[in-house]
Amino acid sequence: MYAHEKIEAAYKSAANYPDLAKKLIEAGVLSYTVEVSTKAILYRFEDGITFLHEGKTKPVSVAEAFNKELTVKTIRESQQGKITYPEFMQGIADAGVRFYEATLNGNNKRVTYIGFGGAYEELIPF
Repeated sequence: MYAHEKIEAAYKSAANYPDLAKKLIEAGVLSYTVEVSTKAILYRFEDGITFLHEGKTKPVSVAEAFNKELTVKTIRESQQGKITYPEFMQGIADAGVRFYEATLNGNNKRVTYIGFGGAYEELIPF
């Protein structure tokens, strides 16, 4: 199975984000970065192998200033199943998140949300 097939299978079968993170780890993903405006995702594997998933939607505007409180609120709403993934992406764009990085290797598995003037890091709850 190719990298993109493993990634697609992980997304299709995941029940929630921690489950998705586990499935991506099983697929060999070490980390990935999501560019919020375009929804492009760069997945990184061992030995320097990468896979770029290009966003297939119209780019969205991202707020100029990072808002930590709105970022955390949007993350919590997503974790609680109150919003969809597209709503999550719009919410973090409104909060000024330019991109986020998920680190799936090592003992400190986390997601870091980064914008102009600030960032927020959260451990992935396994």
